[in-house]
Amino acid sequence: MFPERQHFRNNLPRVFKTFKNIRCTIDCTEFFVQMPRDFRRQGNLYSSYKNHHTYKSLIGVAPNGAIVYVSDLFEGSISDRAIIEESGFLNFINPGDLILADRGFTIEDLLMARQAVLNIPPFLGKRTKFTPEEELKTRRIAKARIHVERVIERVKKFKLLSGNIPLSLSPIADQMVFVASCLVNFQEPLVK
Repeated sequence: MFPERQHFRNNLPRVFKTFKNIRCTIDCTEFFVQMPRDFRRQGNLYSSYKNHHTYKSLIGVAPNGAIVYVSDLFEGSISDRAIIEESGFLNFINPGDLILADRGFTIEDLLMARQAVLNIPPFLGKRTKFTPEEELKTRRIAKARIHVERVIERVKKFKLLSGNIPLSLSPIADQMVFVASCLVNFQEPLVK
């Protein structure tokens, strides 16, 4: 499902024109899951971000709005960086690729090892405001990144994924998210 960047270079949507060599935009999303009785598993599934028990998945979206990568589900306590390292996502990255992500993805070193580039919004640090260049960069990234959020929203609208996933469905939860993602690719395109 992960096409080479030259496949969409000629039909790049306007919002992505400033990002040379863009391969995909990534984000992690969480799906609520029923609370297990086993205390150890409860701790592993608990997401402090969502204050709930969750499964977590990495989703990659091509510039045309198609889902091109869906990781297996991980327990909710895992970090975004750990998912990148353990999911196999890096195996699809080629030298020169540009990956768009949110500030929380501190994976620049992982991508540099593959001669790829991470593009995330700048950090304020101890300053009170951005420079005009940083503000422009933040706006451009936000306009491009919104599409991954919209795609994830579509995936989560499927009834099996919209509420608490029962523990009885845990053995097939990976496939549920994958199939929902494939079905989203058949819907009306988000990016034109």
